[in-house]
Amino acid sequence: MAKLRILRGLMIVAIGVVLLVVGSGIFDNSYDSVESVMKDKHNIIEDREILQGKLINSTITWDELTEHTVLVVHAVPALGLIKLQVTEPNGEVFEKESTNGFVYHIIEKRPQEQGNYYFNILNLGNEPVNVTVVLGEDPYLSGTCDSASGMNCYVIPAAIGLVIVGMITLIVGSLITVNDFRKKTKPSN
Repeated sequence: MAKLRILRGLMIVAIGVVLLVVGSGIFDNSYDSVESVMKDKHNIIEDREILQGKLINSTITWDELTEHTVLVVHAVPALGLIKLQVTEPNGEVFEKESTNGFVYHIIEKRPQEQGNYYFNILNLGNEPVNVTVVLGEDPYLSGTCDSASGMNCYVIPAAIGLVIVGMITLIVGSLITVNDFRKKTKPSN
């Protein structure tokens, strides 16, 4: 009976890990779905080739930003390994890598940090890639999602929900496992 008690906690931990991994995976690719409903969307770079080990760079001016802007990079072929590096006006640098040809960065327009945003896209793969860079307003963060947008707007909150539920489930499962293990090892009188 004690073994079954320990197993129930481990099963709950496993469910938590699965929810966490699935939610994180959906969130990492969520802007691929959300891109179709982004507002004020326009291409900054369109179908530009980057040779192996080389990079391209560009600038986003303050005037191009909305309150919640998303910078989306698509690489072809989709298996291209690319790295996006964004430098904000305050000097803070953000880097993200992608092995599936898709990467994004969320930019919040802050009045106290006016200035240009600089970004580089580096081809880390073994062959040339063509990239398209899209800039647009995040419909979820800006609150412009509506029923006409369909389910695409709700991918982000669903992913966040899965991650939160996964973390809670992981914690609860760990506590149950520890508690059951203690009960098992406690000598009975």
